[in-house]
Amino acid sequence: MAADTRTAAMLDNTVRTHLAMLLTGTQCGSDSQVLALARMETHRLVGAVLAALRDHALDSSGRCTVCGGRSCCLRTQISHSLLPVRPPAKPDGG
Repeated sequence: MAADTRTAAMLDNTVRTHLAMLLTGTQCGSDSQVLALARMETHRLVGAVLAALRDHALDSSGRCTVCGGRSCCLRTQISHSLLPVRPPAKPDGG
């Protein structure tokens, strides 16, 4: 494995581990712990998304400079992940 590939894999693992820890913290923590975690991490998560989007900048005609088309795969994935969560469906008859 080339050094660049190893570095990318290590960074990917670090990001995924951090996100998993955040998810665990928000699911298992008390309300006060989750609030503190949100205050500490929200700006970092927003910064990470903005940094990723910088690489996928849109040119003057609205085309992604990486993907080459009007439909940017990264922007689409981020947009879909930010859709509102729907409440669970009610069982029939209730």
